Amino acid sequence: MPGPTLSRLLLGKEIRQLREAAGISREQAASALKCSKARIDHIEVGRNAMGYAELVMLLRDHYGAEHRIGELEALRENASQRGWWSTAGLSDWLARYVGLESDATSIRTFELEWIPGLLQTEDYARATYSVDDRWTGRDIDRRVGARMRRQERLRGPDPLRVIAVVSEGALARCARHPSVAQAQLRQLIDRAQWPNIELRVLPFDQGLHVAMGASFSLLSFPDGLLGDVANQEYTVGGDVIEDPVVVSLLDRLFGKLRDQALGPDESLAKIAELATTL
Repeated sequence: MPGPTLSRLLLGKEIRQLREAAGISREQAASALKCSKARIDHIEVGRNAMGYAELVMLLRDHYGAEHRIGELEALRENASQRGWWSTAGLSDWLARYVGLESDATSIRTFELEWIPGLLQTEDYARATYSVDDRWTGRDIDRRVGARMRRQERLRGPDPLRVIAVVSEGALARCARHPSVAQAQLRQLIDRAQWPNIELRVLPFDQGLHVAMGASFSLLSFPDGLLGDVANQEYTVGGDVIEDPVVVSLLDRLFGKLRDQALGPDESLAKIAELATTL
């Protein structure tokens, strides 16, 4: 059974499809539940869980799908659970993303300025937060702890597959902080040799590229349960993106970045060369 975040998305998708098949508008569904249209919207996009009584009322009395109550109730119960990320002090969008990451089978990520979070050492992660005076010591502890816990998905019998393209700029900035750089670069070299991790460096020599403006990630899920989902993070927030047109565009851009980057062996050599200069 998928985790709570993915379960909410899957349940919302099923509820929307049943509503549309029954020829019922969101406004009519909201009237049936005596709630706002916004609540129906949030249920159908997986932002909010729904109650058992709401599920039964819609499926039995309005959508003509009483036979699906048992199946969707199991999904609804799972969607109502709280993952560890819900108590980690993360912003709403980041908690949503981490919840999806916990169910993903693979991630493709491009980073302009940072080492990818799944490949960071604890000291490097702490240093990236410490330069921003918005975060208190307690905030930093929570966020770094969450980042380290996310890395548990890289191990175990069914580890997350990671394909990371990292700008040479992120490596160069890391190298400017000798207190964390040596350990971080050594960890990159180690992780890049794990069978589930592919690390490529996009060198300065390539000049301009197709993602000068922002980093992004793409998540894929098992058995086609859900289409790929994207994530873009910016200075004061981020967005989880489900629009298939946008996700498809980012997928194409990632392919171009991967093609421009050095191969895995050349990338390891580049990182090792930088590490020797510290």
